[in-house]
Amino acid sequence: MVGGGPVGLSAAVALGRAGIPCTVFEREVEVDDHPRARGVRTRTMEVFARWGLEDAVRREALPRRANQFIYCDSVAGAEVARSVEDLREELSPTSVCRVGQDVVRRVLAAEVADLREGVEITGVEDLGDHVVVRTSGGDVVADYVIAADGVGSGVRRGLGVEFDGELLGYGQSVYWRGDIGEWARGRLCIQFLTGDRAGESASVASVDGRERWVTMVTRMGVSARPEPPTEAEAREIVRRAVGADFEPEVVRIATWRISAQVARTWRVGRVFLVGDAAHSFPPTGGFGMNSGVQDVHNLAWKLAHVLRGRASPALLDTYEAERKAVAVSNAEWSVRNGVRMGEIRRAIVADDREGLDVVIREQSEHIDAVDQDLGFGYAPAHGADPLREAVVGHRFPHTPVRVGDVLVSAVLLPEEFTVLTADLVLDPKVLGGADAVVVRPDGIVAWAGDRRDADRAVAEVLRG
Repeated sequence: MVGGGPVGLSAAVALGRAGIPCTVFEREVEVDDHPRARGVRTRTMEVFARWGLEDAVRREALPRRANQFIYCDSVAGAEVARSVEDLREELSPTSVCRVGQDVVRRVLAAEVADLREGVEITGVEDLGDHVVVRTSGGDVVADYVIAADGVGSGVRRGLGVEFDGELLGYGQSVYWRGDIGEWARGRLCIQFLTGDRAGESASVASVDGRERWVTMVTRMGVSARPEPPTEAEAREIVRRAVGADFEPEVVRIATWRISAQVARTWRVGRVFLVGDAAHSFPPTGGFGMNSGVQDVHNLAWKLAHVLRGRASPALLDTYEAERKAVAVSNAEWSVRNGVRMGEIRRAIVADDREGLDVVIREQSEHIDAVDQDLGFGYAPAHGADPLREAVVGHRFPHTPVRVGDVLVSAVLLPEEFTVLTADLVLDPKVLGGADAVVVRPDGIVAWAGDRRDADRAVAEVLRG
């Protein structure tokens, strides 16, 4: 595994649970506590729940009521609008979790047996029946390599794989500490979106609900990487967004690309690209880390079955075939969210209350995101509703099923092939008229039909 962020660590956890040993190489000796992403979508929380990690991830999360945007002149200034909350939490046994990426990484790292930090990867050589990973500590031989080394992936560049899509601009963030409870107390949210009427848009996002914050500004349409603000300039950006004269403690300043891009190929021989190494989305959607975790959740069980001799190597070709289309969809969806947020800003500046109310209501699909998050699929739904009934190529929906003498949610079943029949499902209508369905280890419906054909269906899946 190349890259010790949440995506690479998730791959290691998934493989470890399948009994496949792996090593994670991380370039940094000490990964800083910059929260970066601050939201775990429902589908990713379902994955973490299956791994027994949901409680640990939630321990430092913001409360549920923080799932909103607040538009204001500044945190201390006049409030203009709030987003409309319309969460469909009945569709999953878990829900969105507003927690920093640093917390997610820490929880996952505790589950990984072989994490080697401070190791630089200098090259990857595919020799046909194995891969040699060139590291600063010497060569390592592996069966396969998963590259989770970020949007600037050295592995991807070394393979000569290009991104398709476009650079939209740059974002700059200031991670800081300070007490602004006088103005923010009782107003927990995803972000305070400030300064539109003054022409100085910036966001203020709470990390822990108390003293850790991230303030962001965007430079859209800029093709050249902007110089980072000085520490003094960063403090002024924060003070202006908060709307108060105080002294924030600047912890880190970062500049990052805003792009909607997807790698042309996700597999080169025995090397697989995952997460930001395979796709890059605008932050207006919160699908970057989440898509990456779901990439490896799709890939890990396939690798495990191939390595154990239970599946044909052709099964591995389905990884790109399935996940690339989802990444393209998530990129397009995130871009649309960004356009909508621009419409909100323009309505605020124009003092168009009627137009603002309309677009604020439309924004509820950005916050809820259930259709995008849980309704994704690897095959057409043909008019069926995959959120409520079994559809081949889609996540088996949340519904109680019998496991021995207890009832559990279908999305929390063990990570193995499972045959579900009408006598096991509390509500047989969820089977969509089928006698039985086969659910893959990653919770995706692989087949539906006569229960007598279920074993043959599993064998066909494993042939790839």
